[in-house]
Amino acid sequence: MTKYILHGGRGRESNSDNDSFFREMTLGLNGKVRILLNYFATVEESKNENYFKEETERLLQDSENKNLEFEVAQIENLKEQMERADVMYLRGGSSRKLIEAISKTPNLEKLFEGKIIAGSSAGAYALSKYYVSNDSGKIGEGLGILNIKCYCHYEEGDKNVPMLKAYKENLPILTLPNYKWAIFYK
Repeated sequence: MTKYILHGGRGRESNSDNDSFFREMTLGLNGKVRILLNYFATVEESKNENYFKEETERLLQDSENKNLEFEVAQIENLKEQMERADVMYLRGGSSRKLIEAISKTPNLEKLFEGKIIAGSSAGAYALSKYYVSNDSGKIGEGLGILNIKCYCHYEEGDKNVPMLKAYKENLPILTLPNYKWAIFYK
């Protein structure tokens, strides 16, 4: 069974919700835990080195002293990297950029089997069937790994939720405010 953790965004900020999100990525895993950090959504790629440093420190801090090994995802090697990984973290950024890059790897859902896949904002959108882009306000189509409609950075009364609800088929809607997260098993 695969554990999917969807996060509403702003994971860089320090608070108890984000601490528990990062802790959840390694919860229940023992021995050496291989974590694949995916930056395909990053808009400013020059910041990836800083993101890697911040996120490895955060995961080490919140993992309760587990033996973690980190690797940065590469589009051309994603299949092999996923075969080795226990956890993949899909960082936020550009949903379209992430979906385009990650969809180049065939049989993703099969590669995800038995692993923990965490997606924050654009990462959550990529895993969902439909989402509303926070930049354009338009509905986009994710990879459909989770049969849900997703809206991150949610605030009470947001006008995008009714639009998402009315779009195409009737699916559960997940609204995630910043820092909040939800788990799906599949």
